[in-house]
Amino acid sequence: MPKALTNGNLALINGAIVWAIESAGAVSKANKKLMFAAGYPITPVNDVTEYLSRIAGDVNATFIQAESEIAAGNMVIGAACVGTPALTVTSSPGISLMQEAISYAAGMELGGRGLVYVDVVRGGPGLGNIQGAQSDFNQAVLGGGHGDYQTVVLAPASAQEMFDFVRLAFKLSYQYKIPGFILSDGYVGQLKEEYQIPDTVKPLQIPMTSDTCTSIYVREGILEEHNWKLFRRFEELKKDPQLKNMECSAYRLNDTDGPAEIVLVNYGIFSRIGFGVVDRARELGIPVGQISLKSLNPFPEEQIREIIKKFGPLYVTEGGINQLTQRLKTVVGEFGIVGACQRPGGTLPEEKEIVADLEVLIREIRRTEYQTRFAEYKKLLSYGQPFRMNRGDKFNKIRLEVSTHDVEYKAGMKGKSPESRGIESMTDKNMYFCAGCDHKHNTEALGTVFDKFKNYELTLFSPVGCSIFLYDFFKKDKVHNIQVPHGRGPAAASASKRSKPESLVVCYQGDGDAMDIGLGELLHASARGEKITVILVNNGTYGMTGGQLSATTPMDQFSKTTPKGRDSNLNGFPIDISQLLHRQGVSYYRRTLVGTPDLNQRFSHFLLQALLHQLKGDGMSVIEVIATCTEHQRAPAEIIQAFQTEGKKLHQIALSKEYASKIMTQSFPLAVGWGEDIENTQELISPRQPLNGFEASISAESRFASFLKTLEDFSILREASNLSFKKMRDFRFYLCGEGGQGIQSLADILMKAGITQYAFNSPWYEPEVTKARTVAAVTLSNSAYANPNPEIGEIDALVCMTPQMYYERKHFAKKGGLVIVDGQGIEIKNEGFDFTLIRVPAMNLATTQIKERRSANMICLGVLNQTLELFKDEVLEDVIRRNIPKAAEINIQAYQLGKKFINSSLRLNR
Repeated sequence: MPKALTNGNLALINGAIVWAIESAGAVSKANKKLMFAAGYPITPVNDVTEYLSRIAGDVNATFIQAESEIAAGNMVIGAACVGTPALTVTSSPGISLMQEAISYAAGMELGGRGLVYVDVVRGGPGLGNIQGAQSDFNQAVLGGGHGDYQTVVLAPASAQEMFDFVRLAFKLSYQYKIPGFILSDGYVGQLKEEYQIPDTVKPLQIPMTSDTCTSIYVREGILEEHNWKLFRRFEELKKDPQLKNMECSAYRLNDTDGPAEIVLVNYGIFSRIGFGVVDRARELGIPVGQISLKSLNPFPEEQIREIIKKFGPLYVTEGGINQLTQRLKTVVGEFGIVGACQRPGGTLPEEKEIVADLEVLIREIRRTEYQTRFAEYKKLLSYGQPFRMNRGDKFNKIRLEVSTHDVEYKAGMKGKSPESRGIESMTDKNMYFCAGCDHKHNTEALGTVFDKFKNYELTLFSPVGCSIFLYDFFKKDKVHNIQVPHGRGPAAASASKRSKPESLVVCYQGDGDAMDIGLGELLHASARGEKITVILVNNGTYGMTGGQLSATTPMDQFSKTTPKGRDSNLNGFPIDISQLLHRQGVSYYRRTLVGTPDLNQRFSHFLLQALLHQLKGDGMSVIEVIATCTEHQRAPAEIIQAFQTEGKKLHQIALSKEYASKIMTQSFPLAVGWGEDIENTQELISPRQPLNGFEASISAESRFASFLKTLEDFSILREASNLSFKKMRDFRFYLCGEGGQGIQSLADILMKAGITQYAFNSPWYEPEVTKARTVAAVTLSNSAYANPNPEIGEIDALVCMTPQMYYERKHFAKKGGLVIVDGQGIEIKNEGFDFTLIRVPAMNLATTQIKERRSANMICLGVLNQTLELFKDEVLEDVIRRNIPKAAEINIQAYQLGKKFINSSLRLNR
C-alpha cells in the first residue's frame, strides 16, 4: 500500500477525497464535482483551508473559504442535499457557531453521499487558546444544537485513523441519513506521521433520492412521529457491524504478565499518552491496560461494562473537566471509576504522574474490603432492573423508508379539495398564504417559469419565514426544495450551485431572512459573484412571527416592536439592498411590485431573465419584490384619509397594497436596476449538447490514480526505502525556536531519514504573529505505540535556536543528554544540569558564511549528526534535496558547515 506523510488534519482531507472518488461510482462524468468543502480560517486547522485551496482543482472538488463558520456549516448542507459529499473542518469556537446547522442537518434525513462535520478541538471556553484540548466532548456527543437528534461521532487518535474514520463517517452518514462527526483534538490534528492509503478503491453506486429536504413539520403530531423515526434509525445504526468492530481499541488488557486490574479509558491524544502509561506501569509491576474509545456516539456502553466485569475499575484520562468521566458514570456508576486525570485548556499530563496515581490505586483496590464491595458491584452491573418506557402511539407510525414530508403533505390535504393549477412543476396543494398575500403570486410565477426549464435540474432554497412553506407547492421530482436555517439560504445555494454548475439554483427569501439575520451571507454571495438567483420578498415586516420590525421597515412606520413608528435614534434606518449588493458580482438586478396581472407578468419576465443570466454564468441575479403583508402592514393616517375621501372601503388587502405601492416604494424606489435583458431566450434555454453527442466519462480507478499522482507532486507520498531500520530504543528530539527559523522543516528531515520503523512529530506553536515561538517533538521509534509527546527529563537531544527557548525548555533534557543552543551573543551556561551543552552560533554562521540566515537550522542539523552519528550523511543530504528542492545545495552547505564546526573530540559515545 502507498504510504503518505502528513499531519492528521491533511490525512483527514485525503481520506475524504478517497471517499468522494469511491462514492461517485465505477464510472462518472469527467466534469462531475466529486466533493464540496467549505471552511473558515481558524487555528489549529488553517492548514486544511490552505491545502483544500491547492488540491481542490486537481481532484475535481470544490472549496469555498466562507465568510464565517456559520456560513460554512450551512454551505455543506446545500451541497449534501444535491448529492455531493460535503465536509467542513473547524475548531471549537467554529463548531459552536455551526450547532444550528448541525441540528437542521440531523433532522433533514439527508440523501446523497454523506455530510461530515469535523471539530479539531482547542482550549476554551470563549476564545480560549490554540492548544489542543478535548473540552468539546459534550457539545459533540450530547448535541450542542436544539431538539432531539443524534450524529455519529468518531474519535481518531492518529493520522491513519483520521484518514480511515472520515471515510467511515461519510459512509454511515449516507447509509443512515444523518451527519457524520469527527471529534479530534489539536494534538492529533497537528501530529505528523505516516499512514497507509489503499492500493485501489472499491466504487459504490449510490442511488440519489429526490425527497424534499426540510426539518419543519407543523401538522399536529407529525414532528413527534418524525423524531421517533430519527431515534429508531439511530438505534439501527448502533447495531452496524462497521461500528461494532471499531468502537473500542484494547491495549495490554490480557498481557503475558497477567490481566489488567485497572483499565485506562480515553480517546484521541490521551490514548497515545495512555500507551506509554501502560508500558511504564507494567514495568513497575502494576497490572494496567487501556481501552481507547473510537466511537463516542453511539457510546460503547456494553463493551465498557463487560471490560469492568472481566478486568477491573476504570481510570479516566481526558482533556476536559468531567465530560468523558460523567458520560462513563452514566454507564457504570460512581463505583466503576476509581480515578481520573483531567487537563483542561490544552495542557497534557506526563506519563509519570499518572503512573504515580496508579501506584496508589492498585494498593487500594487490592484491599479485601474493596474487593468484596467490587464483587457486589459487578453483580449489580449484570442485573437488569425492571424498566418501562412509555413512548406513546406515534413511536412506530412512520416506517424508516417513508418520507416524513410525504406523510405531512398527506395530512395537510386531508379533507381538502386539490387546487389544480395547470403548472407542471407544482403540486395541487391548496395555497394557505394569507388572503391577498403576494407570496401566492410569486409562488405561481415561479412554477410557470420553472416549467420553461424542465430539462434542467432545479433546486429551490426556501429558508425561514413565510417562504418556508414553498416545500408544499412544488413536485419533488421536478424541483428539489431545500429548507435551511434562517438567513443562510445564499450560503447553502452557493454550495449547491458550485457542486452542480449545470443546475439552476434559486433562493427565495423574505426581508427579515435576507437583510436582518442573513445579510452577511447575501452580501458575500454577491461579492463572490455566485451564479445563483435570489428572489427577495420585501414587505418591511416579520410576517411569520407577528409583524415585528425588520431591516426594511420604513421610517416612522408601525410594527409590533415599534408601536409609535420606526425611530432612527432607537431603530436605525431601513436598509436598501440595491445599495449594498456588489455591482461586479451581481449581473442582473430588478425591483418590482406584484399583485395585478401586469405586475405579475413583469415579475415573471424578470425571473425568466434572471435564470437566463444564471445559465450564461454571468454572476448572481436578484429580483426584489416590494410586497404586501395583509396581516401586519398598518396603513398610516394619510392612506386611510385618502381612502375615506375617495369613498373606498377600508379593506385590509386594499390598504396593504396601497402601503406597498406608496409607503414602501418611497424607501425602495422601483426605478433601480442593472443588467441587460436577454433576447434569444429559447436558444439559451435549450440544453447544451456535448460535442459529437458524447459526454466524456472517467473511471474511479483513473480518478484514484490521478489523486495518487497529485499526492506525489505535493511530496506527500513516501518513496519506498531500501534502508534497514536500526534496532534502537526510542530516541527523542525536542526542537525549539521562533517562526521562520525552520523548526518544522528540520523536524521533517529527521523524520524522513528513516532509521526507525515509525517517526512522529508533535508540534506546538504560539498564535501566528511575528517571532512566535514554535517547537517540534520528534520521536524515532520501532513501536507504533510510542507516546509522541515530550516528557520532562527524557529528551535525548534538545535543540534551542534562541536563548529564550533554552531557558524555557532545558529541563526537558535527560541526564546525560545533548543540548545544542544558539546563544545569539548571550553567554549560555549549563547551570547544574547533567547534560552535554554545545553552543553553536548558527544564525551568525548562516548569515556570514552561507549568506542565508534561514539555513541556520541546517547548521544545527550538522552539529547534531556530527555529535550523535545517528544518520548517514548521504541519507540526510538526499532528504534535504527532496524536502527543499529549490534551495537544496545551499542547505547542504549549511549542514556540512555545522559538521565542521564540531571538533571530533566532542562526539558522544552512543
